Amino acid sequence: MDRRDFLRTLLATAAVTPTLLEARSLRSSSALYLISDTPEDVLASVLAEIGSYTQQAGRFFAFLTPHPKAKEINKALSALGWKLDKTASRPGMVLSFQPLGLPSLPSFTLIRNGRVHDIRTQRLWQAWKRMTASGAFSSCLTIASLEQPRRSRVPGKAVSVYADGKRLASLPLARDVVNSFHTRAGRVVVGIEAGRARVISSSCQHQVCLASPPIFLARERIVCAPRHFLLEVEGPRLVDTVTG
Repeated sequence: MDRRDFLRTLLATAAVTPTLLEARSLRSSSALYLISDTPEDVLASVLAEIGSYTQQAGRFFAFLTPHPKAKEINKALSALGWKLDKTASRPGMVLSFQPLGLPSLPSFTLIRNGRVHDIRTQRLWQAWKRMTASGAFSSCLTIASLEQPRRSRVPGKAVSVYADGKRLASLPLARDVVNSFHTRAGRVVVGIEAGRARVISSSCQHQVCLASPPIFLARERIVCAPRHFLLEVEGPRLVDTVTG
């Protein structure tokens, strides 16, 4: 897959667009975008090869959103010496999952310092050839955000609500409230309690957004991909997690 086609595929998934734009703007982060229904087969080998592009902070990783292949990914990364940090307190890598709007051929790319890097070279070229050999399409996008160490975790004061890329509201985290938002694809209910925001209900099928933990740190996010709906805690980029 050509890199331009790869980016068009990502941008076709509306919930991924804010993540992609943020990865381009951050000077201190690298984001690996992997399209594959079996990410565990290639994720470990890709991470092992991109050391010259990234400065991986530590050897701990965490899942920011539920992932259908979490067990398989955990096993593959453990073989490389990565350790799962279930508390997400000090991860050097944060993994998230997004279903693609349209199935696409498997591929991967790296965005670092605002630039797209085609990393399909040497051994990774062979990995890419194996991914595409069958010609089967994939609907699974895995995002691995590799971050520099941060000095602190900064609580936010409000959460922004977006639908279809448009900002609908800013809700103070200091005030308990339940708000319902109507999108073109259905209804999403957001609740704030004890300074944390979460999705209470959604008419989407897979309910991934409901399984996401409450957010309260600056730039933490909850995404409802089928509804093109996004919650993001407002504040400076000083946290050690980045949503995919």
